[in-house]
Amino acid sequence: MLCPSCGHENIDGTDRCDNCLSPFRDLDVPRADAAEGLAADAAEGLARSVMADNLGRLDQEETISVTPETPALDVVLLMKNSNSGCALVLNDGKLAGIFTEHDVLRKMTGSAARSPATAVKDLMSPNPEVLHEQDSVAAALNKMSIGRYRHIPVRKNDGSYTVTSIKSVLKYIAKEDW
Repeated sequence: MLCPSCGHENIDGTDRCDNCLSPFRDLDVPRADAAEGLAADAAEGLARSVMADNLGRLDQEETISVTPETPALDVVLLMKNSNSGCALVLNDGKLAGIFTEHDVLRKMTGSAARSPATAVKDLMSPNPEVLHEQDSVAAALNKMSIGRYRHIPVRKNDGSYTVTSIKSVLKYIAKEDW
């Protein structure tokens, strides 16, 4: 073992340097400033990646697309069976709205929604904010935070839609090696 003070070669396991008598007992104890440095590097790496990486890097859950005339109860069953938190409502390929778990809880308990024939267009959130596939993960986090959304439609480069969720953003953050 080399002494950090004088560079003398010592036998492993000794408590002090044979040359300068510097103690070795604290050399293998982690230091707070070193841990803070690693945490700061990780935080900088995370911030840099969230700002630079686009939404295409996120794992996308299955996207459910329905028409405005689809019965809301059918949409709820589709969401349940696919373990999805929302469905996109498309009218001739254009996004008309989003129907989320929140809409189910808040709107399907009203008297107008008790009819099995109630169309999803009567309960959806119309004209949702939309991100684009090239937008950053930070943009998604910002919109989710400000709008208190758990799901945001994402327009892909080919014109189709997918959904990004807070769950996919958190998975992205958790799996990366910062």
